[in-house]
Formats: sequence, structure tokens, C-alpha cells
Amino acid sequence: MAGELKPGRDGARPVFENIPEPASPPVVVTTPQGVPTFTPQQLLAHVYKADDWEDFTVEWVRAFGQWNGRPYLRVKRMGGAGDRGADVAACLTPQGTAGEWHCYQCKHYSKALTQSDAWPEMVKIFTAKVLGEYELPTRYVFVAPKIGQTLDRLLLHPPKLKKDFLEAWDRTDSKLGTDLDPAVRQAVGDLARQTEFSMFEAADIDNILELHATTPHHVRRFPEQLRPRPDAEPAPAEQRDDEAVYVQKLLDVYNEKYGLSLETLTQAREHQRINRHLARQREAFFHADALRVFARESVPDATYKKIETNLYNAVVDIEDRDYNCGHDRLDAVLDAAAAHQPNPHNILASVVEVIDLKGLCHHLANDDKLTWCKEESA
Repeated sequence: MAGELKPGRDGARPVFENIPEPASPPVVVTTPQGVPTFTPQQLLAHVYKADDWEDFTVEWVRAFGQWNGRPYLRVKRMGGAGDRGADVAACLTPQGTAGEWHCYQCKHYSKALTQSDAWPEMVKIFTAKVLGEYELPTRYVFVAPKIGQTLDRLLLHPPKLKKDFLEAWDRTDSKLGTDLDPAVRQAVGDLARQTEFSMFEAADIDNILELHATTPHHVRRFPEQLRPRPDAEPAPAEQRDDEAVYVQKLLDVYNEKYGLSLETLTQAREHQRINRHLARQREAFFHADALRVFARESVPDATYKKIETNLYNAVVDIEDRDYNCGHDRLDAVLDAAAAHQPNPHNILASVVEVIDLKGLCHHLANDDKLTWCKEESA
């Protein structure tokens, strides 16, 4: 669930209400082809627009997910007209921006962010507090492709930052807050003088990208090759709970073919030929499981789902044919899976191995989409 600010009754402070996030269209990431070589920093600075930058920031903040061990309960994009200086709100309590929260202010300019860019945004957040729209955030983070050196140094020296801000605010020719009601402007200035400016900081773009690279969004946003896929762990000696369905279907195959009454993995291991075959199937299942985990951590869900769906479409008609026994059906499906070629444009195709494709058949069997032993036609 995400949160959204709703106006309070009779002028009371707005409250956060839970509403579903709008569904995002599924994204299948394709292999980069003929794309100019730009670094992520270059793409962010020169290709991205303001809306893209805010979406990217939300992905990063959600990956960050916490502060000093305290989880963000809600991360919400707030940017747009009337955002009062809060593009992304990360809330540490169920009260949302009426409680303790962090503000991530997204600024996407062709030039480096300077004090003249920062001061008006700081005025907005002070004004929101004065007007009762938000509590003052305990952290206010400027997120920009590039932070100017002077502003960066000021953010590292809160007393000097505060001094320079107030000097800009108090100048007779100051444009800061001049659109405010005089009483509100006075209250904003008073609040700024009472505030500890250590709440203001800037995010480092290299650190942002390092964390963003751990999310499934990264490979979609930047035309890079996948990171290396780790080796799959061997199948555990004991059957896991999530293996129950496909293992039972394999036992049914062995019972039908060899006239046995196997009920457990342990019993199957007592038969040498069955044990070897079963071990290969479990190895394939866990190899495919490792692919699923790698994909979950590397690409949007739809990219992996497309690999699985295309394999299913390649083998389901073969599974649906008549056979003398379930073992013949299993063999035919596994042969077809081994011969199947994933779409080379899918970015996962380069890391999918034959053993994964066989293992995915057992995942499909586990989901009751494939079955080996059926009542055969006469």
C-alpha cells in the first residue's frame, strides 16, 4: 500500500490514507542493441527529464528502504503542482507527513544545483510547516545529477548554511517568500531561525547508482549487460515443502512405469535407476529456482515471466498428446524444453541454460500447469 495526503476536516492537518499504487505496465527488458555507450551518470544528466528523475528517485529510496535501522513505512512520489517542496516523501510512522518523515527533493537541471536553486525549495518546506500541511521533515535530501561545489560545502557545514540562507532571506531586495502573506512570511523566517539546518543534505549520485544497481529497475533504465549470474546451489538432501507437487508427479511416473508404490523421496532413492533420474530432475528444479531468484533481483518480473510463458507455449501441446505412459510424456516434454531457444532479445536469454529449461518444466508441474500421468486414450 502507498499513502496519499487527504485534507483534514475543518482545516485540520492533512492525514495519510492508504490507497493502492497505480498498476505499472509489465516491462520485458530486451538486450541492448546498437545503443550508444553512455554511462548511467550521463544518461541521468543529459537524457532524463524531470518526471523520469522523480521515478528514478522513488526506485532508489524504496531500495534504500530505511534510516538508521528504522524502515520506511511508506514511500510516495508527491511531485507536481502544490507539492510544497516535497517531491518524494519517505515516512517512518503511520502518520505519514504528519509524523516523522524524510523529504527527498528532486532537482533535474542541465547545470549543477546552486544556492539560488536550493533557497526557494527550503522556503517551500518551511512554509508547508507554517501552514500545517506537513510536519517539518527530520531529513531533507536534495537529489540532483550534480550538486554545485559551493552548495555541497555549505550542506556539509550546517551553521554556515543557515547563516547564508538567512542573509539571503533578510536582504531588502530578497525575492524569497515575497509571494506569501506578510504574516506567513514572518512565521517562515521565525521557523527558519529556530531550525537546525543539519536536516538538509545532498545525495551522492555514485552512491545512488550503486544502490539502484541492486534493484530490478536498473537494467531497464540503463542499456547495460546483466551482471554475472551466480552458480546455482545443489539440491538439498531433504525435500523442501515447495517441492511436494512436482516430486509427487515424478513418483507417479515411476510407479506407473515400474509397477511400484513409492510414496516418498527416501523410498525412491532405494532404486538405483530411479534415484539417478530423480536426482537430475531435482537438480534441474533448483537450477531453475536459482534463475528465478537471479531474475527477481536483476530485472522486472515480466522479463522472467516471458521466459517461462514462452517455454510453456513451446511444450504444452507436446504434453497434451497421447502416450503409452507418463514417463514417455515427461521425456518428450523435457526433450522439447532442451531444444527450445528463448527469445534472444530477452535480456535473460544469455544466462538461461538447458538445465534451467528442464527445471522450469518441473516448476510448471509444481504449479499444476503440466502433468505427466494422465488417462491415455484407448
